[in-house]
Order: sequence, then structure tokens, then C-alpha cells
Amino acid sequence: MHLLLAVVVLLFASQQPNRKPQDSQQSTTADKRGTQDSPLVVKVTPTPKTPEEAEQESQDRKNKADNDRNLVNATWVLAGIGVLQLIVFGLQAAMLKRTVQSGTEQSAAMDRHIGETTRSANAMETIANTIEDGNQMIMRAYVIVTIGTAIFQERRVGQSDLKFEGKATVQNTGNTPARKVRMYKQAAILPFPIPPDFTYPIPQDNAEDLTYATVGAHQSYLVSSIVPDFVPDGEVAAIKEGTKKVLCMWGLIKYEDIFGKPHTTKFAQWLTWLPNQTVFGYYVPGQNESD
Repeated sequence: MHLLLAVVVLLFASQQPNRKPQDSQQSTTADKRGTQDSPLVVKVTPTPKTPEEAEQESQDRKNKADNDRNLVNATWVLAGIGVLQLIVFGLQAAMLKRTVQSGTEQSAAMDRHIGETTRSANAMETIANTIEDGNQMIMRAYVIVTIGTAIFQERRVGQSDLKFEGKATVQNTGNTPARKVRMYKQAAILPFPIPPDFTYPIPQDNAEDLTYATVGAHQSYLVSSIVPDFVPDGEVAAIKEGTKKVLCMWGLIKYEDIFGKPHTTKFAQWLTWLPNQTVFGYYVPGQNESD
């Protein structure tokens, strides 16, 4: 058995040196391919085209050229459309600007027109109010109080004695009736001249205050007020002459015109007698007013 193994080893060792040079030469030869010492040259030989392929290729090139040309033309068309759109947009913007300006001017003109119309309406209203006020002033009632007559104090036999009494004339000088007329009046014997600080107090408990009266247009009537007390008989003559004392009558009249507007008339007067027994009166300064 050992002998057989030794023979095999010897056979293998004897054959190994003969293989190495061949393998080395083959390896060297393989390594030099594709280098500068042994370059590889590959020659590509085109395959000849058939007539159908050549015609198809020519047709493809023509179609591509046509497509490129159509694309260029389409690009120019789009560019032209874009330019036209810019022009249209510019014109629209200009027209819109003019429209806005025109609208602004029209608005300003309308404001001016409205202002003029308002002023005209106000002027017409003022004129109408003035005319209406003027018509009312022409048509309304005007109540005034003028000097009427008077009665002096007198002791009478078989009859009632008389006290000093003033009688004033109430007159409506307007063109329509004075309605809801109320009269407040008073009479008294006062020192003459009448003291400047005398206030001419208006009584508020007259019977006329409880009921209304009406004074027609251009109508008049007398209202009277009696002095509350008798005076000494020896002073009657002097009072009638108005030397040291005097008979004074004053009052206030309230009323409404036909337009429902309230008015007042204030009056005050002193009364004397002339030698022929005619009554002669005076208006107290600053105490005769009406609206």
C-alpha cells in the first residue's frame, strides 16, 4: 500500500514541470490582447438598407422637418395672438380708464346737480314758507286795546252808588276771528305820576279766564274793570282831573288765530275827564304791546 502511494507521487512530480512553461506562455499571450503591444481593432460594417427602409427614413426626415416648421409657425401665431391680446387689453384698460373718469365726472356733475336741486328746493321751501307766513300775517287776527270810556265815583240818592270804573275797547283789526280769547284786567286809583317801579300786576282769577270768547274780524267791544274800593268823596274831583291821583286800567289778553298760533296783547292806560265831562285817556309808556 505504501509503495503504491509513492509511485503515484513520483508520477505526479514528473509531469508537473512540463505544464508550467505552456501555461505561462498562454497567460502571457492572453494578457497582451487589447494593449499597445497588441491592440484590438473592431471594424463595423453597416448593413445595407433596403429601398423600402431608405424611403421610410427619407419620409421620416421630411415629416420631422414639416413638424418643426409647423411648430415654428404655430409659435409665431401664438406670439401674434399674444401681441394682439396685449393691444386689446391696453385698449380695454384705456377705455375703462376713460369710463371711470367719465363716471367720476358724471358723479361730480350729479353731486353738483343734486346740490343745486337741494338749494333750489330749499329756496323754494323758504319762498313757500315766506309766502305762507306772509299770508298768515295778512289773514290772522290782531287784537288791540284802545281807550274807551270811564265812570267816576258818584253817590246817588235812591240808586246804587258808583265806583270809579274803566272801560277799554277791545278790537280785532285782523281779517279772521280771534279765538279762545281770555282777558285779565284790573283797575285802581294810583298816585300820579305813576311810580316807575309799579309792576301792573295781572290778576289770574278773572271770570273771563274760565270761559273763552271770540272776537270777529274787524269787530270790537268794551271791557270794563271797577276799582275795588270807594275813595274819599273829596278826592273825586282831583282824580277826575288827574292831578295827584288818577284812574288806571291795565290787563292782558290771550288768544289764538285761525292757524292755531297763540298771541298776547298787553295794555295799560290812565283815564281823566275834561271840563265838559268827556273822558280823555293816555297810554302808559312801555305797557302797551302785542305780537
